[in-house]
Amino acid sequence: MLLKLPLSLFSVFLALLFFVISTSSAQAYLDAGTGSMLLQLLLGGVAGLAIAGKLYWHRFMVLLRLRSDSDKLEGPEELSRSRASTEK
Repeated sequence: MLLKLPLSLFSVFLALLFFVISTSSAQAYLDAGTGSMLLQLLLGGVAGLAIAGKLYWHRFMVLLRLRSDSDKLEGPEELSRSRASTEK
């Protein structure tokens, strides 16, 4: 009980300090082009993370030891070779 009172007062003090600091006028204008640029930045980052995740997914699974290193995914060359060997 004794420790909770100063902690709550400190939290209230920080909240009030943040409120006082953040309410100053900015004298700035954000037009539609700025919002569009921020949206494009966000979507580009998500797309980049998706491509990086797709490229490094197998390595990540090997690192977590959910797959062994010998469990390679068959690429187009290996797939065409395996089809050609079964047709002969």
